[in-house]
Amino acid sequence: MPVRMLPSAADLLVGVLRPALAVATVGTLIPDPMPLPFVLARPIGGAAVDMRFLARAVVDVQTWAETDRDAEDLAAAARAALVAAWRQQVVVPGVGSVGWLAERAAPVLLPDEHTGDGVYRYQATYELTIRPAS
Repeated sequence: MPVRMLPSAADLLVGVLRPALAVATVGTLIPDPMPLPFVLARPIGGAAVDMRFLARAVVDVQTWAETDRDAEDLAAAARAALVAAWRQQVVVPGVGSVGWLAERAAPVLLPDEHTGDGVYRYQATYELTIRPAS
């Protein structure tokens, strides 16, 4: 198995969000069929700051639920979980931790042609730095 110098941003997101959002399924790919409520959390860009110990990741967090309020609340809970992981320096075992966090786009209702009637979607974008676990 190859040696990984920097942690997977996807693994870190899932490791932070799954325990905090136990009411929802959290994943990095959209399943078919999609269970509701559902949280999609994945990196969409970034680069190493220092390839030995620090990476910057731009991440997308989307939430789906059966009501607008539930989808919005789930997006707010995801935001709070990321902030708590950063502020408390939570280490996801075998992965790493969030060294810094900034919101690039706050959670917003984002309907689309692929989302069925009675399903609501929110999307937010964050930038974070990640460090490997010690």
